[in-house]
Amino acid sequence: MRESLEFYNQFEGRLIKDYVLGNKRVIGAIKNLGQFIPKNSQKILDIGCGIGWSSYEFAKSFPNSQVNAIDLSPVLIETASKLFDDKKNLIFKTYDLTDGLPKDTYDVIVMIDVYEHIPLSERFEFHKSIKKNLNNRGRLVLACPSKYHQAYIKEHNPSGIQPIDEDVDFETINQIAKDIDGEVILFEYQNIWRNYDYLYAVIEINPEYGSSDKMIKYSPLILESKKERELRVESKLGIKLEQEKKTNKTSTRELILKYIKKKKG
Repeated sequence: MRESLEFYNQFEGRLIKDYVLGNKRVIGAIKNLGQFIPKNSQKILDIGCGIGWSSYEFAKSFPNSQVNAIDLSPVLIETASKLFDDKKNLIFKTYDLTDGLPKDTYDVIVMIDVYEHIPLSERFEFHKSIKKNLNNRGRLVLACPSKYHQAYIKEHNPSGIQPIDEDVDFETINQIAKDIDGEVILFEYQNIWRNYDYLYAVIEINPEYGSSDKMIKYSPLILESKKERELRVESKLGIKLEQEKKTNKTSTRELILKYIKKKKG
């Protein structure tokens, strides 16, 4: 776990860059999986929230829901708390999943690019925590790289593999469903950069049988624009993107690295 913590503490620059420039994998996951969050949800848990992009969009799109966002890295949680301090229904907290989940119950638990980083040996105990913390009719919503994408990365870009990067496929998702006494109501591959490189899954506890309108699914979420994200980073983190790029021809990446270096120093 220490190795993972050190790794993710160094992840801040990449996540800020993804947020500012727009990572279409993350954007797609937030927009499309947000369709499966019922509007009457009272509590949403965003596991592995990073710098809080997905958490903020959920808090904005579901103003009557309490969104609790957790991450292993205190560095990322500190940045998230600065970047998205304007939503009263959003709380960020540093949390180690090896301690189980926060002692509360939720209508929706979201994991975007997280489940693949849970060691195989710890999955069953983690599933037990989910089962205990997910309400009846509650949903577990996941987005993961596919096993095909993982195989490609291992062969062509091994440095892109994180400390723990397990394969996830339908059998994996089905096992989660069995362990939490739920049903897989959605499993589909996505084509982000290559065919079948990503997958979405939704597991529901006691899904309601009936007409198709029982399958609660809404329109894709409407996210902040790139300009709004740039302005937020400037106002909340003090990274003067436009001014610096115009006057000094400094790249976004260089500006973010400069911010992180100053923060550490």
